[in-house]
Amino acid sequence: MELSVEKCPNQYDTYEFTVGDLYRQIAEKDLNETEEIRQQSLAQMREWIAKHPYISKCRTDSLFLLRFLRMRKFSIPKTQETLERYLAMRQAFPHWFQKLDPMDADMQQLLEDNQFQILGQDSKGRTVILMKTKCFNADKFTSEHQSRHVQLLLETLFDDEQTQIGGFVVILDYMDMTMRQLAVWSLMDVKNFISCVNHSLPIRLREVHAIRLPKFAVTIAELAMSCLSQKLRERVFCHKTLAEAKKHLQESLLPTDYEGGTQDPQELKQKFINRARGMRNQLLQLDQLEIDATRYKSLWQQSSDISIDSGVAGSFRQLGVD
Repeated sequence: MELSVEKCPNQYDTYEFTVGDLYRQIAEKDLNETEEIRQQSLAQMREWIAKHPYISKCRTDSLFLLRFLRMRKFSIPKTQETLERYLAMRQAFPHWFQKLDPMDADMQQLLEDNQFQILGQDSKGRTVILMKTKCFNADKFTSEHQSRHVQLLLETLFDDEQTQIGGFVVILDYMDMTMRQLAVWSLMDVKNFISCVNHSLPIRLREVHAIRLPKFAVTIAELAMSCLSQKLRERVFCHKTLAEAKKHLQESLLPTDYEGGTQDPQELKQKFINRARGMRNQLLQLDQLEIDATRYKSLWQQSSDISIDSGVAGSFRQLGVD
């Protein structure tokens, strides 16, 4: 799909709500969205972008702007702030958020390893994602690879209206996680990445279910939790066993390698690969978005914190990680 990144195109697309009554009800009840508010808000955002002194290139099509409007429940000031942060974030951390190419050799291997699976929508209209840590090859890949893989997954969903309105349920399965998989992340990277999720990504996290987190990962998990807003912290649930977690999940959505699951994991993998490849041009086009990121340097602490990084490195050495 070819989309314009010019902030003042000659004409804008015409939007039509097509995702059904369930999502219309959720949008009105949870997001304050009506047809009138949506039209007014899109017009306001386009006018603001056109006049913005630091934005050079930005998508202004309806689905892109609705990512942020819906995430911020149509509060224009909050939407504008999040969009600025999103554009600046992509330039501040290009190693995490740019070059989301599903045809890149490393990305193809990450997709084949099947760490992330899009399980579909549950009965409440929420998009359910499964992450299996054991599928990440820490001997070959780094945190940069893993974060780009995460972002590729999210960018394939951000323009999906069911996801925009219904939000995400994320299942994090840490079974058989190794210390080396944890060691690819420095504490400063954890802080900055969580800050991006917390403030700069148009993601409506409804629930996060962490399953079978090993003891050696608790410190990093606590740091990640401390970087989340109070609202998001209240949506994170930790479960010692899969059986405990399944009490809170729609079991039928799980893949068949989980007891009670009905979906073929290989089919889920291929659907995600096909989805990403079908959106390749759109994903690469994101690198053309441009804002004067120097104006937003203070949003993140990018300099390395020696005491933090050396502290975690020492902890990993004690645990036997080189």
